[in-house]
Amino acid sequence: MQKSSPGGGRPMPSRPSHDLGMPGQRRSFTRHWISGLAGLAFLAVCLSIGLTLADEPAPVRGVVLAAEGKPAEGARVRWQGGAVAVSTDAEGAFTLHGVGRRVTAWKQGYFIAGQAATRSALQLRLRPLPDQDNLDYEWVDPRPDRRHEDRCGNCHSTIHDEWAASAHARSAGNRRFLNLYEGSDWHGRPNVGWNLLAEHPLGAGVCTACHAPTASERGVREDIRKVAGVDALGVHCDFCHKIAEASSERLGLSHGRFGYDLLRPTQGQLFFGPLDDVDRNEDTFAPLYKESRYCAACHEGTIFGVPVYTTYSEWLDSPARREGKHCQSCHMTPTGTLTNIAPGKGGIPRDPLTLSSHAMPGATPEMLRRAVNLKVHCDELLGEAQVKVEVAAGDVGHRVPTGFIDRQLILSIEGVGQTGRQVEATSGPLLSPLAGLGENRAGLFFAKQLEDLDGQAPVPFWKPCRIRADTRLKPGEPAEASWTFPAEGLAGVRIRLIYRRFHAEVQQAKAWPDDAICIIDQVVAVPPNHRWGR
Repeated sequence: MQKSSPGGGRPMPSRPSHDLGMPGQRRSFTRHWISGLAGLAFLAVCLSIGLTLADEPAPVRGVVLAAEGKPAEGARVRWQGGAVAVSTDAEGAFTLHGVGRRVTAWKQGYFIAGQAATRSALQLRLRPLPDQDNLDYEWVDPRPDRRHEDRCGNCHSTIHDEWAASAHARSAGNRRFLNLYEGSDWHGRPNVGWNLLAEHPLGAGVCTACHAPTASERGVREDIRKVAGVDALGVHCDFCHKIAEASSERLGLSHGRFGYDLLRPTQGQLFFGPLDDVDRNEDTFAPLYKESRYCAACHEGTIFGVPVYTTYSEWLDSPARREGKHCQSCHMTPTGTLTNIAPGKGGIPRDPLTLSSHAMPGATPEMLRRAVNLKVHCDELLGEAQVKVEVAAGDVGHRVPTGFIDRQLILSIEGVGQTGRQVEATSGPLLSPLAGLGENRAGLFFAKQLEDLDGQAPVPFWKPCRIRADTRLKPGEPAEASWTFPAEGLAGVRIRLIYRRFHAEVQQAKAWPDDAICIIDQVVAVPPNHRWGR
């Protein structure tokens, strides 16, 4: 049966019983259904945002005041132990987001201030540093002792132990150093070999400036053998953390303590350091502690007219400096295991990558292997074995070797016969006799070489002398050389890279134990086109 249209026109077809209504009604229902879903989704988003905003605490606001209650503009404010810092505005005001238990503030020329966090406005007052150095200050012994609560090692045990095993802790009493200073040998016998006191007595007081920088008594400064107490501990904690600034005006000419501006308090205590949120009312932050300039006064020195230490100026000219790396990047690299510098003594958990190691390694086997790259190419041609070697200063911010002027790096090349006998090279550079490996030994000698005015070497820097050659490796400038060996009966070529701290001749005269470090010792076979590298 058909129904008539409302307007009386053509009859309309019948609809199945499950039809929900007119076409217009269906479209209306669909629109309402989609709108409802969209509304629910929007409501869910709003609720999510609302919950997120509700979970995020309100920021902490406050003001930092300096001397006489004046606003401290440009003060650095952070959650203690946190990574993000903000600066105060011209009114000393700050807004600090995030969460934490304590807020700290620091500004140049002031102690670090701190206050427990509250939701009410904070007011942090900065206390100015002393305006002059106290020359009568008594240095603090770093060694742990519960009878003396101010000892560094009582609270900072890990850092103390790292320092105690370092060269800095032994700088005043190093046995080889004293042998050169007083002319003795390893067994204490006098008048053996090089002797600063006998050969340049007016220069006897130079050494204490770096090796015992806190020695101040007249007579002790002129003879480092007389240092005692804290002064005998060399470059110790309290000295390093009293350095307010490092001068660069007379770099290399003002050594050790004379190259630093110290600030020692008359009352209470004062420590400079690399953390800007240590608020014990006796600490302040110094950016210097993360810069190579901090090391320069002792690691750059022209002594008696001779450039004995040039590590800092080498760094100034290095790719490492251009990449933003400093001495501390390699020599105070965080171990990744230290998370609290004073556990149980008021220290707080910190990111281990922000806490520097105080082991301060120098010429250790690990550091030397990082510092030098070696490539070897061997070929056999027309009955001869040809060996080409490239040596390069690798991941390092100075020349290799560096430090004291007598340091040496020796590349030794030896042919090894099938019966084990030594096969001499028929061409290629030979080692200097200063290397101490005998005559006619193939190889390269990397060192700053001094000679006396008659051309004789080795010679101590305190005698009249001149630089014969400086063949040390420079970052970015590899050294290459080739040698030829008779191929018949040749089993391989032994490549050794050896580091020495002193001339072999001096070491033998002083009866010092051999402390040479063999960085690489490898026998390379010589079939055609054999290559080996590290």
